Amino acid sequence: MRTINKKVLLCVLVLAFSLSLLSAMPNAVQAQPLSPVTETQAVGGGDGCGRAVGLGAALALGALSPCSILCAVGAWYDLALIAAYC
Repeated sequence: MRTINKKVLLCVLVLAFSLSLLSAMPNAVQAQPLSPVTETQAVGGGDGCGRAVGLGAALALGALSPCSILCAVGAWYDLALIAAYC
């Protein structure tokens, strides 16, 4: 490898390393947990039964796709969610 190529490669690596150090520094804003009401508004809904049934239906339909065994197993285990929420 020529000397110029080595110098360019070294400069690129140093630049990438310095950018990664700068981006890894924590900022002054600290994350705060949301209240349950705000979280429900942000995430959407509080109907666990509807989501569990929807997930089960989606996985059951997905069992007809190429990932059939994975989706079928997921739909089977989703029955526990439906039993817990409904």
